[in-house]
Amino acid sequence: MKKIVTMLLVLALVIPSLGNHASAGTATKAKVSGSKVSINGAEGDLYGFNISGSNYFRLRDIARNFSGTSSQFDISWNPSTSAIEIIRGQAYTPEETEESTYYSRSKEYIATRSAAKVLIDGQPLLITAYNIGDSNVVQLRDLGSQIPFEIEYDNASNQVALFSKTPDHAYRVKTAFAAKDNKASSSFPRWKSPVTSYLVHNADQTTSVIEANQELTIETYNAQYELVNSHKLALELPLFGGFYSGEKYNYVAYGQENPEQNDAKEVIRIVRYDKSFNRVDSVSVKGGESYTVIPFDAGSGRMAEYGDTLVFHTSRERYLTPDGLNHQSQLTIMVNTSTMQVTNDMGRFQKNHVSHSFDQYVLFDGGTQVLVDHGDAYPRSIVLHKGDGASYNEVDLFTIPGAIGANSTGVSIGGFEMSAGNYLVVMNSIDHSKVTEYTSFEMTGLKTDQRDIILSVLPKNDLNAPAVKHITLAKYVGSDLIASIPKLVKISDNKLAVLWQEFDKENHPGKLKYVFVDGNGQAAGEIQTLEHFVLSECSPIVKGDQIVWYANHNGYRMFYSIPLQ
Repeated sequence: MKKIVTMLLVLALVIPSLGNHASAGTATKAKVSGSKVSINGAEGDLYGFNISGSNYFRLRDIARNFSGTSSQFDISWNPSTSAIEIIRGQAYTPEETEESTYYSRSKEYIATRSAAKVLIDGQPLLITAYNIGDSNVVQLRDLGSQIPFEIEYDNASNQVALFSKTPDHAYRVKTAFAAKDNKASSSFPRWKSPVTSYLVHNADQTTSVIEANQELTIETYNAQYELVNSHKLALELPLFGGFYSGEKYNYVAYGQENPEQNDAKEVIRIVRYDKSFNRVDSVSVKGGESYTVIPFDAGSGRMAEYGDTLVFHTSRERYLTPDGLNHQSQLTIMVNTSTMQVTNDMGRFQKNHVSHSFDQYVLFDGGTQVLVDHGDAYPRSIVLHKGDGASYNEVDLFTIPGAIGANSTGVSIGGFEMSAGNYLVVMNSIDHSKVTEYTSFEMTGLKTDQRDIILSVLPKNDLNAPAVKHITLAKYVGSDLIASIPKLVKISDNKLAVLWQEFDKENHPGKLKYVFVDGNGQAAGEIQTLEHFVLSECSPIVKGDQIVWYANHNGYRMFYSIPLQ
């Protein structure tokens, strides 16, 4: 599809600048513009000047604000040729004595038509420039088509919005509701929280973004990523616990706290909707039958279905125990969707009990449920349970050293999938030999929380810990970079993809990395790199012959895709 090109930018290519008729050295009056300017959704740090009815901006301000983006460019003055030289694709180099200058909106300034040539990548650029003090100012529309960057103007709010060039296979889209930031980070939480960003590929080939904030919002895009439909639903209970798009229905889990330990109080409600999000029915879980004080506490919560069985694998803070504590653990709920009734025991200690459980995943292998939890110290660190609710095989996939109960583990799970012959969990992990003590709040002795990207692979036909293989896909411990929590995408029974974001140690996002792996977890080629792509909380999906996901940042939304061919 064509990327967004605004009317203002199109018109700028055919309407000459008002300043083009002024000769070099001509002086005219200039005032600070009242237009607000944003860069990629964030407030821009640049001044605009109104000269003869048109807005001009300092070249160095534009270069500084776009530095690090797909529209970055450097600028320098060549005294031997009296030329302003612009080099596209290079990070901005500040002047040694560069200082921010204050310009008053109540004051008039003198703008002199510049006699300097402007070169872009060595080629002359026909552009009108003025000097105000020691600064060169140009019109955005003259520069935008050359760098390039995109320009939008909102006349009602008198605001100019600048966006860096959209990378190939990425699309900046409209939203119907506020786009809350969900970008990946270089920091790692001690425990997870319910996922609030989802992407669904619909049967009619549209794609829906489902987000849970104060409300549940649904925004649907066509194949060209144009917004075609939107609506929202009120949360039925105060807490959001998870969303799942099943074969025939959509399911949403809601919850509420039960500090009074009221056995009869509803603590979790799983609501079934049709594919247009019309409410069908629901099933409730009470405090007494689940021993729940706080549903979804310190966990993520995910669902899967097989036939008429829906499994919601989540977490909870339990009723007080004799030691006077409310312990946190997993909670697994099995629902018969033909009757919308819970079918399993949800007592204090289920057969697949994990305490603590900071992250939860569930899949069906045929009619058998396969559950993964992120616990703390051995024997339940990264643990897999396979069974039917009444009994389970338990396998420790990755041993985390330290004291049982320590919330700081140095490990984060990013995804769980299965191939034809294996169960695969992607995670990141620190070098545990550098830690002297694990506590609830920190890992003593660890200077920098850097983690390698690892696959834990368990054969389906050998559910024993010695059979587990750990495959390091990328090493970051001891480097100058930090890797995000990785994502795992199943493409086929023998092909998957692992994606992660790189950051510097100041949390500035860098390149996106991805590698394809086979069904045994072995890399099927070199690690690939994408510039200016951004991962998010949203788990990527396979849509036709592409891997697709979206990210929200600074109030706008981008879709990203990786072609599979």
